[in-house]
Amino acid sequence: MSGSGDVLAGSRDRPRRRIAAQTSIAAAAIALSGCTSAAVGSAPAPAETAIAADCLAPQVVQSLGLVLDPSATATPHPDVPAAGSVPEGFAPSAAIQCLAGETLTDVVGVWDAVTVRRLEGDLAGLVDALARPSMSPNPSGCADSPGADPVGEVWLIDAMGRAIRAAVPLDGCGRGRPEVAAVIDRLDEVEATHYPVRLSRARLATDQVGHADQSP
Repeated sequence: MSGSGDVLAGSRDRPRRRIAAQTSIAAAAIALSGCTSAAVGSAPAPAETAIAADCLAPQVVQSLGLVLDPSATATPHPDVPAAGSVPEGFAPSAAIQCLAGETLTDVVGVWDAVTVRRLEGDLAGLVDALARPSMSPNPSGCADSPGADPVGEVWLIDAMGRAIRAAVPLDGCGRGRPEVAAVIDRLDEVEATHYPVRLSRARLATDQVGHADQSP
């Protein structure tokens, strides 16, 4: 496996409508699940500016509930600043959304993957949604709501390519607030790429399962 050139064949073929629809459904379900409560805490400190957005940075991958296997990429992914609020004067021209939940298959086996979506459009609404406070934990009803976070991690990029890792306000279930997901869904997806991060099932195990299924 390799870095940006390591994206597996066909990884760019995921239709935009499917991803957007999943985001919309998940956001609506969370909104209706009762996973909301009073706002809690103060606004996070302003985010530090990074030279570029990176959905495969260790902190981002961990935040998505995954672990980056060094064999998945030959490109180094250094640590990135902590997520924070949008600094005053930072003017985003695009957003990068990092999501978990996809899998990729190659000759080695099945890989957990991170989806990287580049989004453009009117970002003022996204900045406003990100400025909302997180809600206090309220697990009542969360067991019946979708398990996947519809927001994931969000980076904002300015016209010079500089990026900030934005803090995403959480709902009472510990997932991104549905207002943020709703705003993201209204943006235009320019590109979506899936990157393998961890081998979840080796080809040998996959083949053995297939042969077992074919046994009389």
